[in-house]
Amino acid sequence: MIALPSSIPKPCCLGGTRMQLRVSATARPAQTKSATMYELLSVEKTAGPEEIKAAYRVQARRWHPDVCRTAVDKAFFAERFMRAREAYEVLSDPSRRRDYDVSLLRADGWAIAVGAEAAAERRRRCAGEKESWGSRMRRADGWKASD
Repeated sequence: MIALPSSIPKPCCLGGTRMQLRVSATARPAQTKSATMYELLSVEKTAGPEEIKAAYRVQARRWHPDVCRTAVDKAFFAERFMRAREAYEVLSDPSRRRDYDVSLLRADGWAIAVGAEAAAERRRRCAGEKESWGSRMRRADGWKASD
């Protein structure tokens, strides 16, 4: 017979104490605040309206509060359902989706540089100039692209 260490409770079939194990029916994935709406719906940024709608329906069935089996998880399910619904509302509307995509680019820092270039271009157009100050200086110095 195998001897069990005294620190480990004996299984009930060996006349020891009973151990109870609770198992949750839902596993909560680790959530980050920075999850994009595309990640919430599990779609690519290039997804079309039908893909977004199908992905929303999957998430809605998964996270609807009526599906929740325990009262403890009901608030978590409601919050996830509302986030999925908001993501669908934004991504299904073309103008709101465009604004959201621009805000994602700004968060990455890319649009700031593009915005600065666009602002400089607008200033040149308003002043009636066809080329930038730098291009005028390069032309005056005799600089060529092949140099």
